[in-house]
Amino acid sequence: MIIVRYGEIGLKGKLRKKFEDLLISNIRRVLNIEGYEARITREWGRIYILSDDEKVAERVAKVFGVVSTSIATETSPDIEEIAKKAAEVGAKLIDPSKSFAVRARRAGTHTFTSMDVARVAGAAIKERTGAKVDLTNPDVEIGIEVRESRALIYASVLKGFGGLPVGSQERVLSLVNDEKSFLSTWYALRRGCDVDLLVTEDLAHLREELLPWACYRDIGVKITEASDLRDMLNEAFSMNYKAIFCSITSEEVEEYVPLLRCRKMPVLMPLLPFDETTIERNIHELRTTFQMR
Repeated sequence: MIIVRYGEIGLKGKLRKKFEDLLISNIRRVLNIEGYEARITREWGRIYILSDDEKVAERVAKVFGVVSTSIATETSPDIEEIAKKAAEVGAKLIDPSKSFAVRARRAGTHTFTSMDVARVAGAAIKERTGAKVDLTNPDVEIGIEVRESRALIYASVLKGFGGLPVGSQERVLSLVNDEKSFLSTWYALRRGCDVDLLVTEDLAHLREELLPWACYRDIGVKITEASDLRDMLNEAFSMNYKAIFCSITSEEVEEYVPLLRCRKMPVLMPLLPFDETTIERNIHELRTTFQMR
């Protein structure tokens, strides 16, 4: 079983179920498009994928809205059963030369606490493996989540990019006038926006690079003959979008201030906090994300 964790969605109050439904729909579309077969279920605060395929866990971790995924072993929420199964999981990863720690969390009503789970499971792993406990800097961490009707034990966490499910916000226009626009558009998608691209013809290929991040949504393309970003902004202001994203940086923003004062809709500039080196590094890391698969 794969645990799918999410963050910001849980803060949305009455919209929470709507956002969860959209995230599940986006995950299901990704799996279908890329040829994976797996059933998806959920309970409060968690989504589960009935698969133990590491490629599925890796791919789902990259869906916006997902904070992390883990391949987990399921058992009953009985503390002795949890300890027994944790020892089995630990024995596959830990030997006497390695240190370990157990990180436990609990949701629901039980006769024991999270600390009890960590203590009892840790003792079982130590007895089974002969390894020492190191809560500060362990070689191996065993995670345990105890829910109302089940317990899940895992040994790795695949980190995602969080954010909101694409499609949970309005459709926006992203201006693609340079290579940095890949990153500013990525941030638009991460904020849950569907995007259309206003792009110069020589940069239309960036749509293909963005598709893996939102292959389950439509990314529209409008080719422009505008010669620079100033012309693109003026063209964008004549269109009917709720917001515009662009790649203006802190070093460039001053020259656009007079034009931005005339805007008819919000102009969002997600690259303002970053210097050029950080922008280049982030673009490189994101472009190579799917090459690891």
